[in-house]
Amino acid sequence: MAVDVVFGEIVREYFESVAKEMNTTMDNTALSPIFNETHDCSAGLFFFDGREVSLIARANAEPVHIFASVHSVEGLISYYRNDLANGDIVMVNDPYFHGSHIPDWTVMKPVFYENKPVFFPGIRAHMVEVGGPQAGGYNPAARDVWQEGFRLAPIKLFERGEMRRDYVELLRANNRTPEIMEGDLNAMLGACRVAERRVREIVDKYGFEEVLEAVHYTLDYSERRLRSEISKWPDGDYHGRSVLDSDFAETRDIEVECTIHVRGDQVDVDFEGSHEQTRGYINSRPGNSGSWVYSAFSTVFDDIPINSGFFRPISLTLPEGTVVNPVAPAPVGNSTVCIGNDIGQATVKALEEIVPKRVGAATLDLVTDAFFGVDVRQPEAPFYVSFEYWATPISSGAAYGVDGWGAWSTPHCSLKMPTIELTEVQYPIMYLRGEYTTDSAAPGRWRGTPALQTVRKNPDGCVVTHVINIQGHRHPLQGFAGGSDGAGNWAIVDWQGSGEQLIDEVAINYESQPGELILYQSGGGGAWGPALERDPAAVLRDVLDELVTVAAAAEHYGVVIDPERLVVLTEETAAMRAEMAA
Repeated sequence: MAVDVVFGEIVREYFESVAKEMNTTMDNTALSPIFNETHDCSAGLFFFDGREVSLIARANAEPVHIFASVHSVEGLISYYRNDLANGDIVMVNDPYFHGSHIPDWTVMKPVFYENKPVFFPGIRAHMVEVGGPQAGGYNPAARDVWQEGFRLAPIKLFERGEMRRDYVELLRANNRTPEIMEGDLNAMLGACRVAERRVREIVDKYGFEEVLEAVHYTLDYSERRLRSEISKWPDGDYHGRSVLDSDFAETRDIEVECTIHVRGDQVDVDFEGSHEQTRGYINSRPGNSGSWVYSAFSTVFDDIPINSGFFRPISLTLPEGTVVNPVAPAPVGNSTVCIGNDIGQATVKALEEIVPKRVGAATLDLVTDAFFGVDVRQPEAPFYVSFEYWATPISSGAAYGVDGWGAWSTPHCSLKMPTIELTEVQYPIMYLRGEYTTDSAAPGRWRGTPALQTVRKNPDGCVVTHVINIQGHRHPLQGFAGGSDGAGNWAIVDWQGSGEQLIDEVAINYESQPGELILYQSGGGGAWGPALERDPAAVLRDVLDELVTVAAAAEHYGVVIDPERLVVLTEETAAMRAEMAA
């Protein structure tokens, strides 16, 4: 049956709004700031036609979450194939059962029609605490997956509408902050119930078969559009490469190799030649690896609806036993940011050889600090766990026509900075500084984001324990089309104190003392295009904004600026650029 295009678009947009409402429900009802402020979760609506699972709609949240969720939903449907009933809600977090890393919990609720599960609202959320030997779920000392937290094979949290209290108590018993965990879990459940109600509303309004036809239209439309774009690319093999600093264990300079094989209207993204899996916790399971590839491709095409139809022309080659497809029980806890970034970066660098003006800002490097302790400011002195988000975000690079804009890059584009005032109320933290660093932006025709420096202080009487992970110190984010690489990442503990120490890789369970300062630098992303092609007026604006000094303007851009009048000296600039280009 042919689908009216207008009706197909109505259904597509409706389901997109359902996914957004799921995310909003999570934001408004979760207890943890990681959700209600930072929005580290993603919602989607999935469809099962009896053969395969398809993502049909997702909120504009975290691509690395929702793209990977397709694997989790596939696994859950396969596992419960003949054992799903109306009212069931299932969940999983096991990286070796179609998951990514243990903190990412996936909850899914089947919606039945004609006695078959057809639609599956699902939400994936990064739980701030997941048990295991290390509070906060990031354990650089892990050498297998069991040391990373409490693994959950598929379980039914609700069975025919009734809560399995035994499973909830099992989760509580394996969590350091059980009340918060249960509150966040209830928010996930509520989001899925909201989506079920909305799905039933549109089916009741237009009819089951009509909505199914519109779903197929949506998937086929995205596939057709992407194949049309790929068919314009010259057949060939295009290579990209990225290098991770370390695995936080004994391996350094971990290479991710990517070759995009373009053949007609199909591509194979091949990671043959990538580093073998490591003992440290940066190995990436296939769902996570694929999500970074899809995220990279999604940045190239800004007007094609992103769903499983978009994925169909893209096949993946992920060699087993490598960092992009490790064999159990390799640890994987930091893969969603660390080696994931390099998977995305290598993919984008390969795409640069095909469509250089469409790439950039698709990856990120992080300074992560999972911190925890007892909040002695409060009478009950509760145990807390949180993440230092102000140290991590400013990693976006430039793109053609756009400077780096100082925000989360595409794979984590839903994340927002938590409110400083609320953070200082909720946790024993005082922020003293958060500012761009002069002369840290990668020089280019369009420059990268300047590095962000953040300084925090412990209040009186408060000892805080930190697990700090640094990547991008030696191998910062790459530039494009001749643009420079970004600045490096690092942290300094006991800054300006007697025990001042640079952290350029990892610090496990470092205890900061009352009054101690910690300085973080999150280096910016790479630039696009040669610096000598930058408009001198743009360089002057950066000087006036104190992002670039007069000396750096001359050194990197060949732009001569009068230091007193702060104007570009046109003739001197032309002469200097000619000399630098010679």
